[in-house]
Amino acid sequence: MKLCRLLLAPCNVLILDEPTNHLDAAAKSALRDALAQFAGSVLLVSHEASFYKDWADRIVRLEPA
Repeated sequence: MKLCRLLLAPCNVLILDEPTNHLDAAAKSALRDALAQFAGSVLLVSHEASFYKDWADRIVRLEPA
């Protein structure tokens, strides 16, 4: 429900699901730098902690059921 409300209002939110798949090292670095400078919020799903650990300020890990 909160996500629906968020999407109906003007906001700076990126929702990214494994954005580093099929990227080379230079492209990953450029994406990481761009996201670190992004002024909005980022909801990111990634299995590469090295990609987000330097710029993410809140990390939620979900364990398999």
